[in-house]
Amino acid sequence: MIRFLLLALAAGFAAAEPLDAILARMDAGAKTSNSFSANVRWQEYTKVLKSTDEQLGSLRLKKSKGRVVGRLDISEPAAFTWHFSGNDWEKYLPKANVLSVYQISKLSKSTDQYLLLVFGLSGVELKKSYDLKQGGEETVGGVKATRLELVPKDKEAKKLVSMVELWIPVGQTYAVQQKVTEPNGDYNLWMYADAKLNPSLPDSAYDFVAPANATREVFKK
Repeated sequence: MIRFLLLALAAGFAAAEPLDAILARMDAGAKTSNSFSANVRWQEYTKVLKSTDEQLGSLRLKKSKGRVVGRLDISEPAAFTWHFSGNDWEKYLPKANVLSVYQISKLSKSTDQYLLLVFGLSGVELKKSYDLKQGGEETVGGVKATRLELVPKDKEAKKLVSMVELWIPVGQTYAVQQKVTEPNGDYNLWMYADAKLNPSLPDSAYDFVAPANATREVFKK
C-alpha cells in the first residue's frame, strides 16, 4: 500500500508542467491573446479579523492601443462596477449613484501588468518583474492547472505584495485562479469560471458609461 501511494504521488508530481514550458507557451500566447472573459468569485481575506468576504460577478478585459481596458461587474452581495480605461479606473456604486474616478497615469505600467496577469502577459515579462517558482499541479474548479508562485523583484512592490499565485491550466495561457497576498497576510483570491480567451464580444461589452446624473468624485494617484 505504501509503495502504491508513493508511486501515485510521484506520478502526480511528474504530471505538473515544467515552468519553462509554461513560460514559453505564454510568450507565444501573448502575441494572440487579445481579450478575456469569465465569471468571477472574489474572496477578500483579512488576517487580523480572520474573516473572508465573498463577491460574485463577471470580468471582461481586452488590449486596446497598447493598454488594457475592460470592466468588473459585481452582482452579489452588493452591485458595483469597476471600469478600467487606460489612465482612469472608475468605480460606480449604483445604489448611491456615485462614480469615483481614480487617475492613475503615474501607475499605468504597473496597473496594466496587474490586469494582464490574468491573460496576455508573456513569460519574458513575468521574469523581468518576478522571481518565479512552479508550485505543482492542482485541480481548480475541475480543471487541472499548474500553480506558479511570483515574488516581486522591486522593493517598493514588495511593500504592497509579498506573493502572487497563478493557476495556469494545462495547454492554456490564462489563469483560472489568482491569489495576491500582502505582507500582513491579507489576500485577494480570484476564481475564474467559464473562462474564455478572445471571446466573441462587441467592443461595447468592455465599456461603461455612468448615468449623467451620477455624483462624480476624482482622485489622483
